[in-house]
Amino acid sequence: MTRANSVSKKPAPPLGAAALTALLTVLPVASATAGVPSIPVKAANAVFARAHALCSADDGRLWGVTLCGPLMLADPLTHAAIANVSVPGAKPVGEYYRFTLPVGAQIANAPFQYDGIRWAQVTWPLTGSADEQAVTLMHESFHRIQPQLGFIVKGARNNAASISGSPALDTEMGRIWLRGEMHALRVALTSRGAARKKALADALAIRAYRDAILPSTVAPEHMLDIMEGLAESTGIDIGVPSARRLAYTLHDIAFAESASSYARNFFYAIGPAYAELLDAIEPNWRHTVTTTTSIAALAARADGIAVATPSAARARAILARYGGAEIERTEAARAERQALRDVKYRAEFVTGPTLRLPLKHFKIDFNPSTVEPFGGYGSVYHHVRVIAPWGTIVVSNGDAMIAGDFSALTVASPSSLSGSTLRGTGWVLTLAPRTKIVANPRKPGSYTVAP
Repeated sequence: MTRANSVSKKPAPPLGAAALTALLTVLPVASATAGVPSIPVKAANAVFARAHALCSADDGRLWGVTLCGPLMLADPLTHAAIANVSVPGAKPVGEYYRFTLPVGAQIANAPFQYDGIRWAQVTWPLTGSADEQAVTLMHESFHRIQPQLGFIVKGARNNAASISGSPALDTEMGRIWLRGEMHALRVALTSRGAARKKALADALAIRAYRDAILPSTVAPEHMLDIMEGLAESTGIDIGVPSARRLAYTLHDIAFAESASSYARNFFYAIGPAYAELLDAIEPNWRHTVTTTTSIAALAARADGIAVATPSAARARAILARYGGAEIERTEAARAERQALRDVKYRAEFVTGPTLRLPLKHFKIDFNPSTVEPFGGYGSVYHHVRVIAPWGTIVVSNGDAMIAGDFSALTVASPSSLSGSTLRGTGWVLTLAPRTKIVANPRKPGSYTVAP
């Protein structure tokens, strides 16, 4: 799944619109609905033609399997869709098929199970440069064939907490050492010969040290490297001409480093960077990848680098070569700002009156680049949509806290609890029929919704 464009502005993300969908649900097919604005056929034709040209040019080169297959363009505002494969109720329009997705259907840059077909779904309209759009198309096309290749970590796609990444990567220490690895990788990518090998060795040493001091990050990082890092590197390799891949990879690093949360964004920097370095040494490296493969370890092996965990003093000396003093200064300042922000969130979600929405049998779309970790309570989401048995909540430029184990979503109690539509600052909750709002006897002014 690629990252969102509607709210990620600085720097502009190198991919098209995106969301993370934790749970995929097979939904009934809907026919085209009168009055729903359709996706322009001519513009859609150009996208389908571009995608077909890219996957045909690859012709299974990277993975031994073609990325050509079912592709759906869908408008999240209208639910209008157009696809290159017919579904029941769809209206043929030239070579393609137009229909309307049901209310509640996933619409995101993500793999999508629909009418018994696994699709590469891309949101309409595509945005960004031609390269950005091409990477999005191929990134999502890789997700479509990921199970076929065996690159699905068991339980990952249906485990929202796991695919949200490690909260430790958003701590001061996590960010310092992850940024150090990014900086060393940037030098490796822009160097040649012995200088490249030295910078790569330094990146791997920094990574080893981070793993040693923050062991809880290892498993989530690996999962996201397999789930998303491979997809992003594939999108770049197939979607971008060779002369521009380095620039695109560096742009990915810049995006990831500037993100408010590293837990769900690091792989846009790490995966493509190691992949680009591997491509220069061992172009067929992807044929050896399994779900247990470390892409970083592959890069070390290909370049003959023996990785050992450095001492703290040695690690700091390596970090210093890549702007460590400035990284530590800015991260210390950020930690101070985070502490002040946490005071606000504690008043909003912990001590203040709240409305709690339990998360069970739910679907969630969110922009990972705007998620903020919140101590030991979970994370605060500023752009998220959740559909559950109790109804639908949409948060746009607001605050919603989701527990670290994804057991519940919490917002500040609204001023009014009457009616089927509740509103707070930056969010709207539409309740399903027969949904009840129950007072929390242990917390005055607080409530829980239950279907």
